[in-house]
Amino acid sequence: MTKLLFQDDSYIKNFEAEIKEIVEDTVVLNQTAFAYRGGGLQSDTGYLETTSGEKYELIEAYFKGGKVLHKLSPTPQKSLLNQKVSCSINWDARYRQMRMHTALHALSGILFKKYGSTVTGGNITPEKSRVDFEIDHLRQERVEEIVKEINEILVGDHPVSVSYMKREEALIIPDLIRTKVNLIPERVKTLRIVEIKGVDMQADGGVHVANTNEIGEFVSLKSENRGKNNKRLYFTVKP
Repeated sequence: MTKLLFQDDSYIKNFEAEIKEIVEDTVVLNQTAFAYRGGGLQSDTGYLETTSGEKYELIEAYFKGGKVLHKLSPTPQKSLLNQKVSCSINWDARYRQMRMHTALHALSGILFKKYGSTVTGGNITPEKSRVDFEIDHLRQERVEEIVKEINEILVGDHPVSVSYMKREEALIIPDLIRTKVNLIPERVKTLRIVEIKGVDMQADGGVHVANTNEIGEFVSLKSENRGKNNKRLYFTVKP
């Protein structure tokens, strides 16, 4: 089982690991700070370097078959098994995605508290993001209202914290799952809880900033009608 360093500290930029398994063009590490693809989030990218100076580019990290697989270029040789590697994350892209992700949680909190809306889908990239949610309309005046409210939150001092809770205890808490459908696999017995103080609290496995004042300005790019009571909002954040 790979230890997920990023779930306890999203600010790790460099770390040491050991290659425990090689599967075609991927490796399994004993621990990783590379956040893998999932939940609408893109994978981190970066580099792994062996003690002898061989350098590999991380193309993508993803979860499959109960393992975190790190796809490398060039294809790793079998001789790398059990070797130690120094790993580095492409930090600019990672940090921007952290800001985007926390902004989306703040947005989710506003949508739920103000309109009773649950999230039906989403996608986060370092450049721009989108969120789909249930709401009766998303005309311009409502978009402006949402943007104004979220930016009032983002300039404030709202710490973001992580805690862990047993699944059966966590799911008793009303509104902890903000998606339309509970996407957390049954095999996950302990839930990671991300709380933006005074704004939002929900089960989540991704990377976040430590305070909303790191996010910057929330900017609405466009909105779309995705069917009855289902709307899509594209957004980005500025420094």
